[in-house]
Amino acid sequence: MKYFFFLFLFAMCFEANAQMLNDSPFVASVASPKFKKGKGPKMLIDAAHHNFIVEMGLIKPLMDVVTSDGYRPTIDSSVFTKPYLDQYKVVVISPAMPFLFGSKPEVTNEITFTDAELNALHNWVLEGGALLMLSEHAPIDKSMTPLFNKFGIQMSSGAIYDSLHYDTSVDLPSNVTILKFTTQNGLLNQDHPITKGENSTEKINNIVTYTGSSLQGEGYANIFELSPSAKMKKWNRGLPANLGNSQGLAGTIGKGKVAAFGDCNGFTAMYIKTNTGQKFSAGMQVQAYDWKQFVLNTFHWLSK
Repeated sequence: MKYFFFLFLFAMCFEANAQMLNDSPFVASVASPKFKKGKGPKMLIDAAHHNFIVEMGLIKPLMDVVTSDGYRPTIDSSVFTKPYLDQYKVVVISPAMPFLFGSKPEVTNEITFTDAELNALHNWVLEGGALLMLSEHAPIDKSMTPLFNKFGIQMSSGAIYDSLHYDTSVDLPSNVTILKFTTQNGLLNQDHPITKGENSTEKINNIVTYTGSSLQGEGYANIFELSPSAKMKKWNRGLPANLGNSQGLAGTIGKGKVAAFGDCNGFTAMYIKTNTGQKFSAGMQVQAYDWKQFVLNTFHWLSK
């Protein structure tokens, strides 16, 4: 097999030969909401940059969870300016592209975010904004690189796999692309507020990512540390492969906060269905992992 199976699945989705759909059942309710209903921080879900998670409706489970937690999320497609961003406490940017997902076979040098938008976003964070950035493996990592670079985070070009720290319980032809970050294997940072939570019931113990890209950023806490056995799979269309030390970073920028992840699937509740009928679930609805609580903890840390 030329490519690892899940990279193959996502590549097929990228070229519109497979479906990504919201999974069910998924319980989006929160037992102990952080804020009273409709009284929490205002949150922008970016839809201005061909954010395919938004365009495909895969953002709905996340919207439902944060709404249940009291946040006030809004999906909007306005260009980033400082006055526009000042309306919000939290901004979420899911994987963004310069064109409609699946309409082209690869990401070129087209611009996803203008310099003016990046400057406005950076200044907004410096003054106290909270930013969540979600990327993906190649070829989408290329379209997100300027955004991550603006906040001092370097990104890989390719796809991560780990032949030692992967989920052996998943029945896939090659599951080394489902990377495990757990208390047991020591790759999950146990000292950060996101993983510690605000009480013992919110503690995170078991997380997986589904391929994705790697990150590295000076001054950030490494939430998902890549092991020495982690490797990069080069994208088949010739983009260079390079390897960072993380798939999840969190840190402060001026008066604001940034959380950045190299894989977006944990912030969804979806399944992928190929044209051959194979189905694979990923995200907050998978009971074996702590993704739903991790998502809540991330927003609590960002908005605190």
